[in-house]
Amino acid sequence: MTLTEEAARVLEWSAVVLNIGFTILIAVERRAGWLLGFVAAIFGVLLYLAQDAWLMAALNAFYAAMGAYGWWSWGSDSAERPIVRYSWRKHVVMLSIGALGTLLLAYLMHLFQVPGKFHGMEAFITAFAMVATWMMSEKALENWLYWTIGDVVAVWYNHLIGYDGYALLNMVYVGLAVVGLVRWRKKMRQQRA
Repeated sequence: MTLTEEAARVLEWSAVVLNIGFTILIAVERRAGWLLGFVAAIFGVLLYLAQDAWLMAALNAFYAAMGAYGWWSWGSDSAERPIVRYSWRKHVVMLSIGALGTLLLAYLMHLFQVPGKFHGMEAFITAFAMVATWMMSEKALENWLYWTIGDVVAVWYNHLIGYDGYALLNMVYVGLAVVGLVRWRKKMRQQRA
């Protein structure tokens, strides 16, 4: 798939704005954020396909599906769904899924000689973003920590493939993840009181 440079730039920056809106709305527990994330993910699919970044395109397709699931999961009043913390055992499972997912995806990319660059980074970002997205849809407090790790890697990856708008977005995500973590932790304490 090919995109003109102008079309790619418009899609990229539109996705950046929509994704920032998504993250802010999710941090303040607004269900509408999932819709912004859905549209941004569709733009991401198109952009990454144009770069032969197949795992990143698949990840954005997953984001679109999770946008629909998050919208449904959070229901009409997302503030009613409590923020939860995962046990250390559940984190072991989540980290294991992320690590095994990374290895499996990188292996499959190599095995099937999928075009593209930086398969290892792409596999890591994809596997851990899927885990973090699931955790976010479940309102697990620690999702923000998982996002931070993946976003730091994604800054470099997106810069390497020429999507500096997405690299900037991932830098913004790191800051927003800190804000989200602090806000959700405070909200969780209020829920428990």
